[in-house]
Amino acid sequence: MIFALFAQLFSLFFYWKGPIERQYTDHSAIAWEMFAADFQAELTTIQSLEVHQNGDGIHFRTDRGLIAIEQRNHVIRKSIDGLGHVPFLTNISSVQFSLHHPLLVVYVTMQDGTRKERDFIIGDYSR
Repeated sequence: MIFALFAQLFSLFFYWKGPIERQYTDHSAIAWEMFAADFQAELTTIQSLEVHQNGDGIHFRTDRGLIAIEQRNHVIRKSIDGLGHVPFLTNISSVQFSLHHPLLVVYVTMQDGTRKERDFIIGDYSR
């Protein structure tokens, strides 16, 4: 009787495990979605925004100071007032930022060649 109960629980576990593994095995997709959520949160209350001339980074001002988001080597990183370097997204080959007010479009090429693109809504600020 106990064996039959464990056998059912065992089979139920593998029935549940299959869809979960398919959903969460793509680590780059998870990293991209986490980057997108964090980056959108940064853009909600800005006072000014400037895209680098070559498009590989941005600077914007908030109540916390001047925030820079830019590529260094294979990482998109954030710094506040030139201090600290918090990695936002790793394993990238290139990034391009393009401002089309009220949208900031981010184009990323990952090291494996996949390309990602996302539109971010920027908070209202005086241009």
